[in-house]
Amino acid sequence: MSFGWNLMFRKGAWDEFRRFALLQRQNVPSRVIMIDREVSKIGNIRVSYQRSDTNDKTSPMSERRIGIEVKKNSSLCKLLQAYIARGGNPFDISMFLKPDSFYYIDNANQSNVLIETQPYGGVVYPTSKEDDDTFSGIDTSGWLSLWRYPPRKLGNQVSPWSNYGQFIGAKIDSSREWITQEIKELRNDLEARILKLCDLREQLLIEKEEILVGSIGDAVNEIVFDDRFSVEHHLFNIIDFMDRVFYELDEYGRPDRTRPREDNADRPYPVLLGDANTGEEDFTALG
Repeated sequence: MSFGWNLMFRKGAWDEFRRFALLQRQNVPSRVIMIDREVSKIGNIRVSYQRSDTNDKTSPMSERRIGIEVKKNSSLCKLLQAYIARGGNPFDISMFLKPDSFYYIDNANQSNVLIETQPYGGVVYPTSKEDDDTFSGIDTSGWLSLWRYPPRKLGNQVSPWSNYGQFIGAKIDSSREWITQEIKELRNDLEARILKLCDLREQLLIEKEEILVGSIGDAVNEIVFDDRFSVEHHLFNIIDFMDRVFYELDEYGRPDRTRPREDNADRPYPVLLGDANTGEEDFTALG
């Protein structure tokens, strides 16, 4: 397969990959347009939550759902409409949390006051002991902050299945057994499609805002490099590094691609190989 090598490869394979990668820059503008179109087509879902204290906008967000928003006529909107038409409750699908759902403000008494827009800032995480003192005397470190996390309601992490599985679990299994197909068709399948679209939207945004920016930012007008990303992993930096291994440097200290380095023990990184001197590896990019 093309470009399947990683750690050990030869100069001819690198040259072909280099040429291929640089040619792909011309497709980036259309790639960005396609991502934007797909993200717009998919739409977005946002659940509105109620604050712990409705009179204090600085109070944390509770898990109480009070509304749901979705872009009109988007793919997610249509799926959600179909789900509701079949009797589904959109609040049952997911909390639809978004990371970093908070901001800071300055007020008269204090600066940098945290304002949440979703529960837990949009991130579910294990708490430390001092984060949750709901159960006095019980070590709650590692517990999830969600109310649906069983230990928060049971007060311990002991599994209830050994004591109640036969009496409760078995009965619930029997109550569902005859409508397994209906649950799948009317609930689970649509829920899975909605979540899959949400995941696709997130992956497309990561591709546009992180992968492309970190790899080729500033190489095309449509992608601006962000200093949050490492220059070391930028395509041009990698090309310069590899060319310095495979080619001699000119009087300005730049790789001279007309003068390949000799393939000998003195060349840096012995895993970066030369081509066969018989010409038998010409015209192939195999590593």
